[in-house]
Amino acid sequence: MPDWVEAAKADEVQPNGTFLIQSELGTARVHPGNVVFEYQGKIYACPPAEVQRTVYELEAKFAPVPPKPDRPDTKSLCADVAPRDDDTDDISARIRASAAPMHPVAVVKDYVQPTLPAQTTKAASRPQKTAVSIRPVGAPKKWPDAKGNPPSVENRNPSELRLDDSYQRSTDNGASQALIRKIANGWDWRMCLPLVVSKRDDGSLWVIDGQHRLAAALLRGDIPFLPCVVGIYGSVADEAAMFVAMNRARKPMNRLDDFHAAIASGDSEAIEITRLITDAGFTVSRKTGSQSWVPGEVAFTSAIAKVLRKHGAKICADALRTMQEAWPDEVLNAGASMFTALTKLAISPPDGFDPDRMFRALLRRNQREWASFLNETKSGGDERAAQLRQVLLMAYEEEPEVADAE
Repeated sequence: MPDWVEAAKADEVQPNGTFLIQSELGTARVHPGNVVFEYQGKIYACPPAEVQRTVYELEAKFAPVPPKPDRPDTKSLCADVAPRDDDTDDISARIRASAAPMHPVAVVKDYVQPTLPAQTTKAASRPQKTAVSIRPVGAPKKWPDAKGNPPSVENRNPSELRLDDSYQRSTDNGASQALIRKIANGWDWRMCLPLVVSKRDDGSLWVIDGQHRLAAALLRGDIPFLPCVVGIYGSVADEAAMFVAMNRARKPMNRLDDFHAAIASGDSEAIEITRLITDAGFTVSRKTGSQSWVPGEVAFTSAIAKVLRKHGAKICADALRTMQEAWPDEVLNAGASMFTALTKLAISPPDGFDPDRMFRALLRRNQREWASFLNETKSGGDERAAQLRQVLLMAYEEEPEVADAE
């Protein structure tokens, strides 16, 4: 490590090879392979791909700024957010500067520094091991200009990160606390995606996305740092807008997506449920919407899992086989309720129950007709299944015994 980098260190090198430096932009964490360079007597660090852009950002930052035109004073609730057509701010200047030609960079020992003019850097007099050239990739003209300023990726101690209650959701509820304990108990670095963090003017760091991971890390007390994507936002209002945008844009994983992912991961229960479904002559659906189902598909994997855990595979297999034989070419409109009702009958049958007689009763109506008995039911799955069980028993009583039919 060069002496001039050593002198700028704000702490010791950590086990993962990172360390802090004091720069004009505040404390920054340096990762192995990062660019470290001196500009006008100050030390800066960034990833190699951002070297040339950062240099021009600094040139733009320290260049004389023309006076801003007078604007009317329009105080409102959004007074701290710049007008959309205002391109006189520092971020816009940085974006414009990023399109300028770039300097080449040179590798010095384990760190990379840009080759700048002699009056602004010590790097020109240092030996270079490898020189590489980075060229900007221009965005297609059809795309609008990118918004905001590129963030930095940093590892931050959980104690440095804060939460703003003005827009963050409360975690003081049973579901959130259970999730936090689950993350803490099964902490897996491979699942710890970077937190989205805002760096405010005073240097404080505020979590926009990732508060449950932060809470879990604080609960454990042995997580030394969290990966963070740190960006600059104009105001708390901008942070809140980003919080809303991220949560609205995020598509939740539906139960069938989760089930198929569990199969791919080798989950034993998911594999057993799939075997039961395919052995009965069905396939597992990929879609949760009933309008998209086709004959021969089973979408009620959660109902099967519930019965499987409590009553075993045979009960599930018998119900699935009965449904396949009764309605082989029909969409299972009332699939979950019918499956659960049939298993309830098998678990607790009435005296003298005859499965063959029940099967004959099932054949008298198609799936849509059986589903119609549930149209007025507003309750959840278990109550729907219990109601359908009663309907099935009524149909069973109306079905003549074989001896009577003869």
